[in-house]
Amino acid sequence: MGIPLLLLLLPNFGGMSHDVKIFFAITLWGVLSWIFELLPNSLVGLLLPALYVASGVATTGAAFKPWSTSIPWIVIGGLIFGMVLNTSGFAKRIAYWVLLKTGGSFKGLLFGIMFAGMIIAPFIPTVMGKMAIFTPIAIGICKALDIKPKSKAASAIMLGTFLGVASPCFSYLTGGGHIVMPMNLIESVTKESITWSQYAFHNFFIFLLWSIISILIVIVTLRPEKKIQAKETVVQKYNELGRVSAQEKKIASILIVTILLLSTDFIHGISAQWIFLILGGICFLPGINLMDNEKLGKLNFPILFFITGAMAIGTAGMSSGAGEYLSNLLLPYLAGSPLYTMLATWFFGVFMNFVLTPLATVASFTVPITEMAVNTGINPLPVIYSFMQGLDQYIFPYEFAVLLFVYSFGYLSFKHMVKVLIPRMILNAVFIAVIAYPFWKLIGLI
Repeated sequence: MGIPLLLLLLPNFGGMSHDVKIFFAITLWGVLSWIFELLPNSLVGLLLPALYVASGVATTGAAFKPWSTSIPWIVIGGLIFGMVLNTSGFAKRIAYWVLLKTGGSFKGLLFGIMFAGMIIAPFIPTVMGKMAIFTPIAIGICKALDIKPKSKAASAIMLGTFLGVASPCFSYLTGGGHIVMPMNLIESVTKESITWSQYAFHNFFIFLLWSIISILIVIVTLRPEKKIQAKETVVQKYNELGRVSAQEKKIASILIVTILLLSTDFIHGISAQWIFLILGGICFLPGINLMDNEKLGKLNFPILFFITGAMAIGTAGMSSGAGEYLSNLLLPYLAGSPLYTMLATWFFGVFMNFVLTPLATVASFTVPITEMAVNTGINPLPVIYSFMQGLDQYIFPYEFAVLLFVYSFGYLSFKHMVKVLIPRMILNAVFIAVIAYPFWKLIGLI
């Protein structure tokens, strides 16, 4: 409590308003409470939007806006699917099957998940939708191998799953809403659209390489306490599962339908959250019987308060003027040579992640950054690509709802996560300067 109160006692600087200072104090309290875990994470998430409204720095609509987004409803659907996968035994079957196909090794498992993420990335244009499918599988692997939550091995598998699904998204224009949105905003300024194939030409190979580097960082940093090499045991356990049960066939069919619907949403127009909820509801129907009221009561609904409270930091930040304050403070320092502008914008994206969510930052700053690049004679595409990479760097779970989703299951240790994400952040800046910049220059973007 003392550090946020100390912030309130400091004089305003750089044109900071009273509301902005209160917003930073409340947000700092929430972040510190999550770091030190002195209060339940869900309680902090529940209190944050209430404090923003009670202090007058945000309206009720702004503070509780996350509930009107797709994230909470995808989470509920993901919780139902996770329960069904585990109680039906299908998660264990998938876990053993993945381990068999990747040789049963630690490295093979993480790279297998990454390449699977690369394959499905363009077909499911929501990172949360992809993660809702992969997270129960990762947890099933941990349970199948009796890996304790928050151990090095568990943290490596969960973080490898997050990076293996999230990083490949940047290879495709349809990899996620956080990619489609800035491309559309650039078009609103330049009046020139970028096609799917053009975006892939610019980014497919370099971000495939970056995805591989991300997994290597996990492998090097979080080597398990015990060697994960259990092919014989996995073969034995897999055989012990016997033939696929009727329940497993039902959930397999539902998962196939889910993937098909998610990958064709551009045809039928049904959003991912409603697909997950409707198909999750089908699990309760007579004749299906994959879920019931007892299992529903065991779902970890407090996760919703944790996630929506963390997302409220972004919406309240915009409402309080904190986003505009930081923009006015920092944007003048971003203009320069192409390489300088790319790296400065990357740093700006990293910094803004602490205050706003990636989507909120993209929505708030893509247009002014694009205008700045155009006015200085720089192609805005590599600048925005760098900006998006800056927004893909995290330290705290609250910075990205998908990372929150993975972290909330209790298998990922915060200290292990930081050991991976900080080196990854540093290497990403080097990657932009040493690999991405020369490549984009070679193909004529710069």
